[in-house]
Amino acid sequence: MTAWATLRRAGIGAVVPLFLLCAPVYGDEPSKSEKSAKPTPAQLRAAAEKAEKAGDWDAAFTAYCHLFVTDRASPDIREKLNTALRRSQQLRRHRDPQFQQYAANTSPTDAMKLYAEVLTKVPVLYVDRERATPQILWENGLEELARALGDPAFRQAFLDDASADSVERFRNSLRTTWARQSVANAADARLQLRKLTAAAQDAFSVRVPSALVIEVVCGACSGLDEYTVFLNPLQLNPNAVSSTPDLSAPGIYLTLMDGALVIAGIAPGSWAAHHTKLRKGDRIALLNTRQMEMTTLAAAAEALRNPVEVFHEIETAGAGPDNPSITVRVPVIVPTVYGIDTVNAKEGVGYARIGSFSPTTARELDDAINSLKSRGVRVLILDLRGNMGGAFLAGVDTAKRLIPAGVIVTTQGQVTQADNQQFSSESGMTAHDLPVVLLVDAETASAAEVLAAALKDHNRATLIGMPTFGKGAIQYPVRLDSLDDKDENGKPKANKTGGIRLTIARLIAPRGGAINGVGITPHVLEADVGRQFGLAVEKAIELLPTVSRPLPASPMLPTLP
Repeated sequence: MTAWATLRRAGIGAVVPLFLLCAPVYGDEPSKSEKSAKPTPAQLRAAAEKAEKAGDWDAAFTAYCHLFVTDRASPDIREKLNTALRRSQQLRRHRDPQFQQYAANTSPTDAMKLYAEVLTKVPVLYVDRERATPQILWENGLEELARALGDPAFRQAFLDDASADSVERFRNSLRTTWARQSVANAADARLQLRKLTAAAQDAFSVRVPSALVIEVVCGACSGLDEYTVFLNPLQLNPNAVSSTPDLSAPGIYLTLMDGALVIAGIAPGSWAAHHTKLRKGDRIALLNTRQMEMTTLAAAAEALRNPVEVFHEIETAGAGPDNPSITVRVPVIVPTVYGIDTVNAKEGVGYARIGSFSPTTARELDDAINSLKSRGVRVLILDLRGNMGGAFLAGVDTAKRLIPAGVIVTTQGQVTQADNQQFSSESGMTAHDLPVVLLVDAETASAAEVLAAALKDHNRATLIGMPTFGKGAIQYPVRLDSLDDKDENGKPKANKTGGIRLTIARLIAPRGGAINGVGITPHVLEADVGRQFGLAVEKAIELLPTVSRPLPASPMLPTLP
């Protein structure tokens, strides 16, 4: 398989837990009083630490997310954020009926096979081999199991009335005696894990022994970084039917309240924010012609599987003259480039927002720029704030639309197809020549950072806002097959084993700077959202005199030491 094909399949940000969960629970734009009451970094840290002590990892994660957005200077925030995420994901997993069923239906022998396969494949595929040795994977797994045994939900689901003292003694032994065992390869790890599960049975009654092994499997994966995670077969299957209604793509968040479907929030800057009058708190009367006043989440999900032509039709229940009933149509396939407008017709300043990256984004940007040019626009404000990424190659292709020549991004990793692969532009005169002002913030991530880094390093745009998130890595869905039935040629049939969303490559900006964990620092730092846009308009007007001069082709940029 070529590098191009491998990375096309891999993508970036298809499922990225850290910054997807890090996004706020969106609602209406805050009022002036709410803005003035915004918590300080010290208050956010205190709230996070309090939630940690209480074991409320969801609350701790939310607080650390907001702290990360407001205070990037503290070196420990990202580590604490990752720890809170891992704990939150683990607790959710223990309460997930799908996970409980998967563990219960997997025999201890099969669970051991699964673990051996993980420790065989991960070290040779993970982006950094030195951080994925069998010994490190073993230790990561034991730490995950120790935390699991401290969770009442895990003990209730998989143990039989184990005493608190016996569990605590065993947890301590995991972090001392067992963690010190030498593990050089998958065979060593499997042998030690078999001994460990036997010791657990001696210490207390384990109703589902395979659950202990699968917990170690999960920890071996999630301990590598915030993006790598084990997926059970249902999670790995991209065609699995969801029982939860999801309109997050256009920026609409739904919830159930008193038996009715209600809009929990509208994401600022989203397609819905730009193109609908929906508001937080609106009750949905009809969804795709189906009654939603007394409903369930499963019924709402079923309604979304039956759109009206190519739209989801939403009719709200009016609540008086100040909040009348409205009907809106949301496209099933949401445009990734939207909000297209002329923000200063006199000077010829245009605006467009890229909400995410998909295979159609580059073409959508072409259409947007051509439309703006027909209206007399001579300089473009391109908004990437809140853009959490999407398809990697879509980010590369979009950069090619704006950069005539030169390196867009380089990938580094163990896998041949992803190691030292350069993605470059040869667009030449077909590249758009409008001067660009780029808006970015702490939620600009992944493929959006590929575009931001390329535009900055090629001096193709002025960046305004806050440093970007720093998610410069590619995840690949690695299928595991040790438990799968095989056909006559030895090829696996339907997946019964699961898989891993594994980080296989890191991204390097054109001038050699790392993106992951660092992000892209804008030319003009400005935290206030309203002021960011005002500065962008001012900068766009400054760039107008250069419009008449053709842009030279960007040279191949050297890698800095």
